[in-house]
Amino acid sequence: MVTGMIGFMAWRMSPFSVHRNNSRTAAAAPAKPTARRIFSAPLTDADVGRVRALPAQAQAEELLERAIGHDPGALDLFDQQVGGWIGHIQMSDRMKQLEQRSRFSKDLRVRYANVDINLALEGWQKNKQTADLLIERGSTDPRYRASAVYYLGMLAGRGVDYERIHGVLLNYARYDQDATVRRWAVEGMRFLREETVLDELFTSFTEDPAPSVRDRAGCNISDCGIFTRQQRMRMVPKLLDLAMNPRTTGQMRSWTFLTLQEITDETLSADAIIWSRWYQEHGSERMAEFERLEWWQVRGDE
Repeated sequence: MVTGMIGFMAWRMSPFSVHRNNSRTAAAAPAKPTARRIFSAPLTDADVGRVRALPAQAQAEELLERAIGHDPGALDLFDQQVGGWIGHIQMSDRMKQLEQRSRFSKDLRVRYANVDINLALEGWQKNKQTADLLIERGSTDPRYRASAVYYLGMLAGRGVDYERIHGVLLNYARYDQDATVRRWAVEGMRFLREETVLDELFTSFTEDPAPSVRDRAGCNISDCGIFTRQQRMRMVPKLLDLAMNPRTTGQMRSWTFLTLQEITDETLSADAIIWSRWYQEHGSERMAEFERLEWWQVRGDE
């Protein structure tokens, strides 16, 4: 059970090496092909009654797929129904595909739905009791610790016991001797939504001894998780300083330029001086563009 969960969690991650090909989803072990459904119109009142009468698995899959299409009615009904799916849904081939698509959505509302479906699939309610259980299990069960910190991040991202969970994740990310646990603590931190967390991820990106942890921290700074475009844009000066630092290694410099590209949507050459000049001339303009976006609009696949 634990081995299977860790394997599935590994499937969720896509490293910077995949970003080089501009295809985060290519890193995932593919599910069996399932045809994407095309809905001709947003959810109607008649649809609501029909969907409510479906089995939980079919409800969850239809509403998540509609939500991925930015249907506000489907998002609302998803929020109403998701708590009742716990214990009644599983990771089918279609659900696996939908989980992956929603994780990389360009709509934060859909990324929040991704958090909710993952918690429901694992059987976790969004409450303090779940936080207590996960914190305890993480401290006593080394085999489940990586999973525990990941789901704790999701809980905090949905407003459950935020301050305590933040402290727990930061402690694991900084001090756990197991790089796998640190990596999944960093992964859980991508859901924490506060701007200061990006600074904490930057510390992992630049100081963790394990390349796998740095890789994930960089991805989560650039476009994974539930941070806004404005929040990420405020990290550009730190990234420029890193790129300009002569002590920065070649690998870190490469990851830094990839992060800058994904934050800014600019495809400049890997030259710190060129990037610095662009930021001086256009950084405030780009930030203003991001500030005009709806809060939920982010860089994503669909």
